[in-house]
Amino acid sequence: MNEHSPLSHFDEYPIHQFPQPLRVVATSDARAYERYWFAAHDLGQQFMLVVGFGFYPNLGTADAYAIFVHGGVHTTVRAHRLLGDDRSRIETAPLRAEIVEAFREWHLTVGENPQDLLVDIRWQDTKRAVFHQMGGGGTATNRSGRLTPPMVGYETFGRAAGTVSRGGETFELTFGATTGSRDHHWGMREGVGGPGHLLEPRPTTTHLGQWIDFGTWSIWGSRVLYNLGDARAGAGAVTPLEHRMSFEPETNHLLGGVITNRLADGTVKTVTYEPAGDLVAYLRCGMYYGVQGGTPEEDYYQGTYVGDNVVGGESYTITDPATRIRIGGFEDRMVVASCDGERTVGILECRNPLLYQMCRDGHPGFGMAP
Repeated sequence: MNEHSPLSHFDEYPIHQFPQPLRVVATSDARAYERYWFAAHDLGQQFMLVVGFGFYPNLGTADAYAIFVHGGVHTTVRAHRLLGDDRSRIETAPLRAEIVEAFREWHLTVGENPQDLLVDIRWQDTKRAVFHQMGGGGTATNRSGRLTPPMVGYETFGRAAGTVSRGGETFELTFGATTGSRDHHWGMREGVGGPGHLLEPRPTTTHLGQWIDFGTWSIWGSRVLYNLGDARAGAGAVTPLEHRMSFEPETNHLLGGVITNRLADGTVKTVTYEPAGDLVAYLRCGMYYGVQGGTPEEDYYQGTYVGDNVVGGESYTITDPATRIRIGGFEDRMVVASCDGERTVGILECRNPLLYQMCRDGHPGFGMAP
């Protein structure tokens, strides 16, 4: 803590939004958060990498994680620290992110750690990031009749180059062969701070996120993102009309399926999704709230106080269905997406096995693949 606390160097600039120092958020809600998420996947379907950074101003904590999946092994590095006064540090050692050029390029690194997972990549945006309200903006209610937490932010697709090393084996990432997506969201989030702050301790439904980029068009959740420099302003809209999904028989976890989407101009895009092997990032390992709680071993949630400068993690062999069941609950599954003769790789995101239950029970717009 510096001698000017709670002021930071940003408070010298004329950029305040309300009468408090910049590091203070305009709510006392413990679920206040700001997070970055990056996912990079190999077009050759050999590996996937997910990296995230989280900041929780009303809990006084920051955390970060990196997940790497290859050859049936799922490795996670987690790091925790006290937040402090300097909100500009996108770093929880040994994980660090540097903005090289806003909305264009980042530098992501993971230094020495007990899991022997090292990362040094450059990330370049390829789509325009556009601000929007999420989650009902704090005005919609959930199935329990409570207001959904207000969230805002932006997303984009991109590409990555550099190296990832795990256990002495090094993987080369190139801009032509490694694509992905990222987001930056803030507001209040369900799951931040742990069970004491959950609005729905037992969720009964889930979202099904499509993060796919075919180059000339893309889907990120409810929006079509445009290439940088595209003459069209902002972002487009997309409405998923029908989901016919397939699941693993051993776990009831999502495998793939067919989703029919309507774009804002009335165009209908039917996308077929097939699993890219066993490439799944089990995000509970990154402290995301799943149907079985927080992290599989310690039950950490986003923002959980673990200590200052604490590093942990683990590896799982995910070829075992029993392991997938035990660590499952909120997943990013890497998929091969096909539409109108085009193919690419991307991500489907959901809470498992809630999606299976929605499709089994005929939730509106959801059903089983034939």
